Amino acid sequence: MSKDFKQKLKENWENFTASERKIATYLMHNIRELPFETATSVGKRVGVSPMTVGRFMRALGYASLGDLKEEIRGDNTWRHFYKPQEQVKDADEVDAHLQAETRGLASAHALARTKAWKNIIKLLVSADQVSVASFQHSTFLGLGLAKLLQQVRPRVAFSDGSDAAYPDLLLDSTKNSCVVLIDMRRYFKQFRTIAERVVERKIPLVLITDTDCYWAPEVTPHVLMVEASEVWHSFSAVSSLFSLIVADVSKESGDVMDRLSEINELRQDLVGYLGAGPGRPPKSR
Repeated sequence: MSKDFKQKLKENWENFTASERKIATYLMHNIRELPFETATSVGKRVGVSPMTVGRFMRALGYASLGDLKEEIRGDNTWRHFYKPQEQVKDADEVDAHLQAETRGLASAHALARTKAWKNIIKLLVSADQVSVASFQHSTFLGLGLAKLLQQVRPRVAFSDGSDAAYPDLLLDSTKNSCVVLIDMRRYFKQFRTIAERVVERKIPLVLITDTDCYWAPEVTPHVLMVEASEVWHSFSAVSSLFSLIVADVSKESGDVMDRLSEINELRQDLVGYLGAGPGRPPKSR
């Protein structure tokens, strides 16, 4: 998708009508099919008239849908999600990488000062169970968050989606539960589809994503959006966000040391820990 077109949608999103948001959402998620679409076909798919589609395109500065199709012709629609790191002449590449990472970390910590953050922590503490799911290259993030939360509260599970229908997440959660969905950059279709199914079932939903995911606040008020990283393979900001979440859940849950002690006793009893190496006594505390 043209970067200019994407930027236009993001800049004008708050001013769009409900019908215009339907059109924008469809175009964002079905850009590959656009060469085969007309104003009439788009209108039918989203439930608006062809004239509404035409007015929407003109409001964005295009004479018609055809103009947009011409603009994106030959564009590799996935590339804008993978932002190349800025090249700075005569600068240390490691320093440039560090600066990009630092901006991401700052954005994650800024989220911990928001009203939305407080509501999300309260939800994660009070829910009778927490189900976490994540998608594509973000899969390991969801597993990591679930494992961390299991240390500080009971009844936390990672839903691996092995049967693609997520019955454990959709059928076993209630209005007293909480579902956390995680995805970054190119957003898997399942990410939004499952999010909408969770909301339809009136299950409290938390979305953890990046600032390019413009539609997330439309689905749920419980959204944490870290700055879209210039280093596409970096997840340090999200990892830091998870650390902050677990710290605040621990604080709001009261004394979690009893739970941690019992977990460690079980591990020692059932699995065991490595002691000090031969000839090296354990360090005194």
